[in-house]
Amino acid sequence: MPVIDYVFRAAQSCEVAEIFGLYVERVRWMDENNINQWNTTGYLERYPVSYYKEQCELGTLYILLNANDGKLAGAVVLYQSDDRWLDKADVPAYYIHNLVTAPGVKGAGVRIIEESERLGIEHGKHCMRLDCAEDNIYLNEYYASKGYVEAGRCKDGLYVGIRREKRLPVIISRL
Repeated sequence: MPVIDYVFRAAQSCEVAEIFGLYVERVRWMDENNINQWNTTGYLERYPVSYYKEQCELGTLYILLNANDGKLAGAVVLYQSDDRWLDKADVPAYYIHNLVTAPGVKGAGVRIIEESERLGIEHGKHCMRLDCAEDNIYLNEYYASKGYVEAGRCKDGLYVGIRREKRLPVIISRL
């Protein structure tokens, strides 16, 4: 099986409709595979296409493209602050949100995480943070295997999440 090379970059406004389509496709996939996550929580209503347009304008929406054919493999929003982490807001961090991959594209999720971490290091962030539904055992084990340690709980309406963070190496430049 050939190794897929990817390009990770900030999204452009002309790409937002295609990016939103990826979220719609993933929700449909969840329905078809009896996975209760975004498809049962009103995710597309809470994060409509206008949300992604705004994130694109703010420069926080990133995409992963297959370098060979240019196809969209995934997307993520990287916040610089998050209300779910107010108790740790003094530490420079990127907050991973809205991470999505195209169904059937193996390895895209881990690549998005790796590229987000690389960007965090380049931008002087001390850690990466995210949250994951408390009852999603698979994803919590996955994030733990990638070095994201539990850092408390968060609640947003009916959603109860486990906060996770990963320390990044801090690069000290010499002038």
